[in-house]
Amino acid sequence: MNEPIGRIVRLQVHAEPLKQNGAYRPDPLVSINRAVVGADGMLGWDGSGWIVDTHHRAHPRAKGGGRRVLSIGFTGHYAAMADRFDGVPVGVAGENIVVDGPAVTADDIAAGLVVRCGDGTEVELLAPQPAVACTGFTSYLLNADEVLAHDVVADHLAFLSTGTRGFILDVTHLDRLVEITVGDLVLRR
Repeated sequence: MNEPIGRIVRLQVHAEPLKQNGAYRPDPLVSINRAVVGADGMLGWDGSGWIVDTHHRAHPRAKGGGRRVLSIGFTGHYAAMADRFDGVPVGVAGENIVVDGPAVTADDIAAGLVVRCGDGTEVELLAPQPAVACTGFTSYLLNADEVLAHDVVADHLAFLSTGTRGFILDVTHLDRLVEITVGDLVLRR
């Protein structure tokens, strides 16, 4: 039986890569209210057109070759990051979907997640794996003027890489595009 975790409070696409020359910049994140998700990734509707997420296989500068086509995070993780770092706005970690719910571990959601859409359609999001934090993102959270060396931020990287930075999801099983919106319910599979 699927157990509710919380509702989607933020959807966003990366119009362009968030890392440039190793430095993390959240400027290319575009907040949207609706998106379509398929095996190739996510497209976001900005009110006038569709934005192709940089991790989507069709993006001209596709990142990851389909390895990281969709990601999810939880507001509980943002609370944990706020306890450790100053000024961590919800969504700054770059997840495509942010859920108003508790911090979860990889074990908590190992069986996957389900998005229950407003029309009752359910979308399975499989094999959640913790997103590994990079030195650029960690340096950004530390308000550093430059990208700090790995050994300088190693304990922060370990903290962020256990799921606090979010989870990468497998959607390769989807055989059609499915629309999700802010307010849809996310459940533990």
